[in-house]
Order: sequence, then C-alpha cells, then structure tokens
Amino acid sequence: MAKCSICNSRKGKRRCLIAGGLVCSLCCGNTRKPETCSECGFYKKPKRKYNDVPAYSVSEMDGNMELESYGNTVEGALCSYDIENENKLNDSDAIRIIELLIDIYHFKDQQMDTDSQVIANGVTYVKDAMISDLKDVDNEIIVKILGVIRFVAKRRTKIGREYMKIIHQYVGPRIGDLPILQR
Repeated sequence: MAKCSICNSRKGKRRCLIAGGLVCSLCCGNTRKPETCSECGFYKKPKRKYNDVPAYSVSEMDGNMELESYGNTVEGALCSYDIENENKLNDSDAIRIIELLIDIYHFKDQQMDTDSQVIANGVTYVKDAMISDLKDVDNEIIVKILGVIRFVAKRRTKIGREYMKIIHQYVGPRIGDLPILQR
C-alpha cells in the first residue's frame, strides 16, 4: 500500500502533479491551487456565489432616478447588443454577461471565463457602455447595480427570453456612441 506523499498516514490514491507521487484525497483537496493544479483532472474551479455579491434591493432602486439611470445604461446596452444579434440572446446569455461583469468589477478578474464569442462580445459591448456612461460612478455602486440586475433577471426568467422582453419593453436600446461589433 502506497502512503500519501504529503501526510504519510493515509493511502495515496491520486497521482499529484505537485507532490510527484500519490496523495490521499484529503491532502489533494487541502493543497489544491488554481495556478498549479488547473491541469489536474481532480481540480474543479470553485463556483462563484453571485447571490452573496452586494446588491441594491428592488425597493432601493424604485424611484431613485440616479440608480435607475445607472441600471438603464446596463440594460439598455444589453437591449442594443440583443438587437445587433437579431434578438437571439436568451435570458441565460444576458445573465452570464452580467455575471462576467460582476467577475470583472467585484471579483477583479482580468480574463473572462467563457468559451462563447457571443457572450464575450456582449461583455465587451456592455462594459464599453458602462465605461462611457458610468465613468464617474463608484465601483461599489456599479457592483450593486449589477447585483440587482442579475437578481431581477434570474427572478423574471423561466426558460427563454422573458427578462429580455421586459427590458426591451421598459428600457429599450441604449442610445450612444458604441461601435457596431463586426460579426
């Protein structure tokens, strides 16, 4: 029986890229780091808890013209991007765009974690609108706006485009100087 090369007390069952030998599942889990273990089959990127991100409540947003205008920038850009994509964005696409923006503004990610070019272009499109319209707005406020938009989108969606239809009806496309993305 091969013992764990880290703790030397339990049976080593997993080949470890770092330890250079077999390790037990407990040591594997306790020593796992993204920068060294991302190639390992046992490594799973931790899931983000978007429900725990600071967000304004719907009642805080309601009637606050300043906060509503910030939200309209984001949702208006989503509408414009949807129109450029022939109204084919699903709610899940819009929610993923918002989550990736939360990754940038709240979690300070430098790279987007998506394989979808449509989602990546959507993040760039909405972020450009935010940089243009919200350049003087505190990062904390932007995070809370993104948090409440995600909350509302998750609450409104069923399986398709329910949230997108609502923002098209009540917000509409953003009017601005954003370049049209090349397809």
